[in-house]
Amino acid sequence: MIKKILFFLVLFLILFVMLSWSFNALGIIDIKATVSNLANSTPVVQDYIITRQELDSLEEENASLKNTISKKDSQIAELEAQIENLKEELAQRDKLIADLESDYEALNTEEQNREARLEKIANIYRQMEPEAAAAVIQELENNLAVEVLSRLDDEQAASILESMPQQQAAQFISRLGLE
Repeated sequence: MIKKILFFLVLFLILFVMLSWSFNALGIIDIKATVSNLANSTPVVQDYIITRQELDSLEEENASLKNTISKKDSQIAELEAQIENLKEELAQRDKLIADLESDYEALNTEEQNREARLEKIANIYRQMEPEAAAAVIQELENNLAVEVLSRLDDEQAASILESMPQQQAAQFISRLGLE
C-alpha cells in the first residue's frame, strides 16, 4: 500500500512539474514569480528569500565595489611603480655615495701621503745648514718652498730666509703670512 501511495505521489509530482513547465513555456503562468510569491508568504522561508529589488540593489552595490576595487588596484599599481622608481633612485644615490666615499678615501690617502712627504722634506731641511737650505729652497717651485718653510719652526725658517736674497725672502714671507 505504501508503495502505491509513493508511486502516485511521484507520478503526481512528475505530472505537476511537466504541466507547470508547459504553462511557463506558453506564458500562462510565471513559475518564478509564483514560487517567489509562495515562498514570501511562507513565514519561515521568507526570511531566507531575497527579492528581485534586493538582488538588484546588491548587484549595483557589487558593481560599485568592483569599480572601487579596480580604482584602488590601479592606485596600488601606480604606487608600486613609484616605489620601484624610488628604489632605483635610491640605488643610484647609494652608488654615488659609495663612489664619493671611495674618491674621498683616495684623496685622503693621497693627502696623507703628500703630508708625509712634505714632513720628510721639512725634516731634511731641519738638519741642513741655513745657507745650504736657502740655496736649495730657492730652486724649488714657490708653492712647495712655502709649504716646506711653513713646517719648520720659526727660528729655522728665519735662519733660512736670512740666507736668501731679500726680494725672494720677502715673497716667501708674504706668502707664509697668507696661509
